Amino acid sequence: MCLLVVEDEFTTQEVWQQIENLHKITGKPTEEFKVVLPLRHKPEESYPFKCCTVERLFSELAEKRNVMATNQRSADETHHQTSGAGSRGPTDNRKRLKENHSNKVNLVLLGLSGTGKSATGNTILGKTKFESKASSVPITTECQEAETEINGTCVRVIDTPDIFDDEINSSVKNQHVTQCRRLCQSDTCVYLLVMHVSRFTDGERDILKKFEKAFGPEAKEQTIVLFTRGEELQSAEMSLEDFLQDCQPGLKNIVKQCGGRCVVFKTKPPDQHQVAELMQTVNMMINKQQKQ
Repeated sequence: MCLLVVEDEFTTQEVWQQIENLHKITGKPTEEFKVVLPLRHKPEESYPFKCCTVERLFSELAEKRNVMATNQRSADETHHQTSGAGSRGPTDNRKRLKENHSNKVNLVLLGLSGTGKSATGNTILGKTKFESKASSVPITTECQEAETEINGTCVRVIDTPDIFDDEINSSVKNQHVTQCRRLCQSDTCVYLLVMHVSRFTDGERDILKKFEKAFGPEAKEQTIVLFTRGEELQSAEMSLEDFLQDCQPGLKNIVKQCGGRCVVFKTKPPDQHQVAELMQTVNMMINKQQKQ
């Protein structure tokens, strides 16, 4: 797919100029380019070029991925019938593993108590499944799970207790980690490190060390930093980029170690557009890992 992502204040003339430039650079016919509209825009017949929303793009990609997976399975079955069951090697098994997991993903919410993990999970699900309320004591005491479908992808959201609190008994922490691992043992796993956008505590300075100890050093490659209370940035007329530019060095280092992958969620009111942005980041990360 030849995609051109445009900014909010795009004009038809500018888009056509970019398509022409890309045509000259790539040699692709201009009619093959599809324009991905900003979240607030919707396709209109008045646009003289092919266009789609982010949601529709995810749906089309999921459809194409399913077709490719079906074709690959048919080819594997044919190869198996002609070559014999003993010919399948580790590489073939890894390919089939990726195909089976390509349309389902686990999103694991991790972070200190009070950062908004449960509320974030409810926003992703589009419904209230996890208890979330103001409290001086932790509300979530056991791992919980709930599923939904987002643009053709089956998403399992896993809410977790605070496993980073030094005051919690280590045996209790290990139980929570074991339970979380069990829930994630199948299908692709993405960790969402949830942090309050206007609060960076001493307990979060070494949170990645605790995270690696629990889930392994490679877990950072599957992690996205998710900032809650995005409405506070909006009130301060700050973008996420402005915030990351001016934030504390310790927080910058956390984002850097997680590959710069971060999103921001508004808690009130919940915004489903931000879920689309999160899933875009998730899919980009998964696709990059599968190519490696």
